[in-house]
Amino acid sequence: MGRIGRSFKLVGQSYRILMQDKELMVLPLISGVAIAAIMMSFFFGFGLNAEKFERHGPDVYVPLFLLYVATYAVGVFFQAAVVAGATERMRGGDPTVGSALAAARKRLVPILMWAVVAATVGMLIRAIHDRVGFLGRIIAGLLGAAWSLATFFIVPVLVLEDRPIGESFARSVSVFKETWGETVVGGVSLGMAAFCAWVTLVAVVGLLATVVGEVALVVFAVGAIGLAIFFPTLQGVYIASLFRYATDGQTTPGLDRNLFENAFVPKHR
Repeated sequence: MGRIGRSFKLVGQSYRILMQDKELMVLPLISGVAIAAIMMSFFFGFGLNAEKFERHGPDVYVPLFLLYVATYAVGVFFQAAVVAGATERMRGGDPTVGSALAAARKRLVPILMWAVVAATVGMLIRAIHDRVGFLGRIIAGLLGAAWSLATFFIVPVLVLEDRPIGESFARSVSVFKETWGETVVGGVSLGMAAFCAWVTLVAVVGLLATVVGEVALVVFAVGAIGLAIFFPTLQGVYIASLFRYATDGQTTPGLDRNLFENAFVPKHR
């Protein structure tokens, strides 16, 4: 079985885990609402607009940095809660939204510290993108991709292991390099599944629009919210399951261990 087909099966098994604890999907919903509220308060509170962004001045970068920190902190906190909940299930527990949030709260200080680090890196990449022209956009894109890969496992490390920030980053890089190498096919599978789901939603709404008019907008809104909370939750469960196998060598009872073993492509044997 090819890597893409295998990764789709891994996503499917993560889906089975998620279906045992559907309430975890509340977490990305709360996260999305909180991030939207934060962004609105910053844009209106600091008067950010297209003209200010074009000037690239400190009156933009300072509030933008604070916005990055706030949104990163919220996003990482709730993703950490999803990972904690999924891991509790895989260890034989019965997680709730409360237990997942409690696990994330215990690691609140490292999460906030990581948000500052991530915001700093994000601002540096943005500055390169804005100030170095076409070449800067290419460099920023490459740096962003490398950063995403290096921090692929940062959330489970932050919430499941008691490590300082520097060690957490090194741990994320180590787990990624020693187990997956550069073959992160699961992300591709999730992206393809999400893309197909959105295309299907748009197609269905398009057909409904010719028949029921305004009702189609309601269907689109409900469907869009559903997809926007489902796939981030599924991604969190997927990352949690891979991290558990990569670090403990264990899978959830009832899941196909061979799929996990074949999902990892170590760089050195």
